[in-house]
Amino acid sequence: MRHQRTLILALATFNLSLANFISSPVLADALIESCNQCHDGQKKDVPVIEGISGFALEASMLAYIEGLRQARPYEGDDMEAIVKNLSEAEFKNVLTHYSSQAFKPVKQDFDAQLAAKGKAIHDSYCERCHTEGGSVAEDDSSILSGQWKGYLIEEMNNYKNGSRTGDKKMSEAMKPLSAEHIKALAEYYASQQ
Repeated sequence: MRHQRTLILALATFNLSLANFISSPVLADALIESCNQCHDGQKKDVPVIEGISGFALEASMLAYIEGLRQARPYEGDDMEAIVKNLSEAEFKNVLTHYSSQAFKPVKQDFDAQLAAKGKAIHDSYCERCHTEGGSVAEDDSSILSGQWKGYLIEEMNNYKNGSRTGDKKMSEAMKPLSAEHIKALAEYYASQQ
């Protein structure tokens, strides 16, 4: 009995040490560095996630886990596999870190005339959820302004064609929009730098 208690105490101590090691600042920093390799705003077609609300980021990550969003392999990485392999502590570290940062819009070329058309479309179809031109993190519907055009076009098309199903409101909102509408919206969001 005494040896059993000693073994239980040793296992509990080991588990506590392991939990502290897993959530250590060094490992958390390594995880964030790994995420930044793609999400630092330098790679086209990959969203900037700094400054997005914890709610929006969590919804996006859970969509991968629940099969509501399909990952497109990017330079050998697969977001679905990455998110599914995160521990609970790592998942929380990612949410906490990125939601506490300031959003930095990417600088990219845009068509001013098409952006003006996109603004009108945004005001009619998108402003209810994505206020101030899609720039407010507190809307909890993600930041659209200042994201890469290619990423925005791809995701809007994914909602439109039903391959991204996590948010029914977005799928419904995208249905009446044409490819030209989507392109104009992307130009508008890209113009907000």
